[in-house]
Amino acid sequence: MAVFSRLAVALSVAAATLAAPTADPQLEERGPYNFVLGSDHPLMIARNLTARSNTNYNQDYTTGGSVNFSPGSNQFSVNWNTQNDFVVGVGWNPGTTAPITHSGSFSVSSGLGSLSVYGWTTNPLVEYYVMECNVGISTGGSQKGTVTSDGATYTIWENQRVNEPSIEGTSTFNQYISIRNGCTSSGTVTVANHFNAWASHGMNLGSMNFQVIAVESWSGSGTASQSVSN
Repeated sequence: MAVFSRLAVALSVAAATLAAPTADPQLEERGPYNFVLGSDHPLMIARNLTARSNTNYNQDYTTGGSVNFSPGSNQFSVNWNTQNDFVVGVGWNPGTTAPITHSGSFSVSSGLGSLSVYGWTTNPLVEYYVMECNVGISTGGSQKGTVTSDGATYTIWENQRVNEPSIEGTSTFNQYISIRNGCTSSGTVTVANHFNAWASHGMNLGSMNFQVIAVESWSGSGTASQSVSN
């Protein structure tokens, strides 16, 4: 969340290659979609988003921008034109290691944006992303290596956020990020492959909190529509 609003380091550090696990990951069964990340969530309120309702909102920023988010039973659409950061999505609480299948569109007309599996854990407090599509993004922190999963190669990053909004209030926490080489708006994300790859670099997760297919942007405009399978 908002890691990319203070970008300083380009993706230029040499990386060691980490192959995907040779054995099948231990996969959990994923239950039905049960969670909407909208403006009423405490994390979003902490990021100065104003709630409109439990299921839909139209966010107007002080800069004059807007975010129009419409979640459904297992899908959502969003269009935006803003200079501020936002993130919205649908998924599960708690998250699991089960694969996530999603389909739809994602288009950034200007500025920066990402389509990701996005979530948090506690004990330790970690914010994580598996980016399936990113536009105009570079990130600070340390490049750890790569992981191959679901037919694509991802670069792994670790970053520390100090005194930033989190699901536990203002906190210091680590971010774990896998960024796909290339872009897709539909497919399956075997999140266990990323979790295992992160752990091999000492990047350990805690107890699962929410886990969503999310759209995030800051300084720009675009549209997205995503469906998430059970």
